[in-house]
Amino acid sequence: MNKKKGFIVGLFAIGVIILIYPNAAQFINNQIQQSYAEDFHAEAETTPTTTKQKKIEDARECNTAIFRNDEGLSDPFTEGYNPHENPDCSQVLKEGSLTADSQGNTTNIDTFATLEIPKLGLHIPILLGASDYTLSQGIGQVEGSSLPVGGLNSHTVLAGHRGMGTKEMFRNLDELQPGDVFYIHTLDERLVYQVESSAVILPYETESLRVEEGKDLATLLTCHPYRSNTHRLVVYGVRR
Repeated sequence: MNKKKGFIVGLFAIGVIILIYPNAAQFINNQIQQSYAEDFHAEAETTPTTTKQKKIEDARECNTAIFRNDEGLSDPFTEGYNPHENPDCSQVLKEGSLTADSQGNTTNIDTFATLEIPKLGLHIPILLGASDYTLSQGIGQVEGSSLPVGGLNSHTVLAGHRGMGTKEMFRNLDELQPGDVFYIHTLDERLVYQVESSAVILPYETESLRVEEGKDLATLLTCHPYRSNTHRLVVYGVRR
């Protein structure tokens, strides 16, 4: 009788664990990603101003080249994704983010900026490029779009999975409405973008993701519907 009772209790405990594990794991992963974002800001505070200014200047020169030679971009969630790389951006892409410190620590070396969406309680690293690896670690800047440093004649497209196992990523992106704001934190400032509209498009419908002259835009991109890969949900933001 005791063995039977113990077996039932054990099954009950396993059931509870199965039920709570996804939420618990998601909470832990969100905390980890937020800690990466905090590490980035802590490193930025100790980085010499001249170093930060040089990195931002290089990024803006890259964005100017993208604007002048706009060849569009490809959908990063499509099989066989093969992005075009602008040679004028090779140096800033090579450098990535902050250099290692005097002790040789390279924690968070790939983080270029961070994305904060207050409405979703999300604060997550932004990495350059939208490879499988990049999108498994955080939010990726889609090659062919502007680097996320702001400025006129720029349009950065930030891609994230619509949830990835126990990682939230852009799972709840559909909750954003016109008027909501999100922030891109660079090495030296906080860029404020206001949601202007959203849309559901097909993977090849990338015309709305191109740079527009005289505008400072940021678009959030993910798969749609949830647990599917047939369409894309895009949330368009304009610098405020």
